[in-house]
Amino acid sequence: ALGAHAWTTAYSASKGAVLALTKSIANEYSLQDLNCNAICPGGIATPMVGNTKLPENIDTRILSKAALPNHYFAPPSDVASAVAFLACEDANFINGDHIRVDGGLLS
Repeated sequence: ALGAHAWTTAYSASKGAVLALTKSIANEYSLQDLNCNAICPGGIATPMVGNTKLPENIDTRILSKAALPNHYFAPPSDVASAVAFLACEDANFINGDHIRVDGGLLS
């Protein structure tokens, strides 16, 4: 994983495994002219964010302002734009890497 949080050991380990898998696939298939990259989203407005169980007295707007550098959750289309870029010819030389789409959350 790019970051770790308490009580998310399995989640963090699986994210780290995705990054290792990305690099392995990139190396294995580069001679066949195939690229493999990973997108690492964070702070995206998805149902997963909406279903987060927080105490009733927590205002999620205040929480997002405190937790996210840009103070809002991005739309899923921001992640789709990164995927579209990696799929285009301009990204042909990007291989085995990851792109964070997190508004600077892990900067």
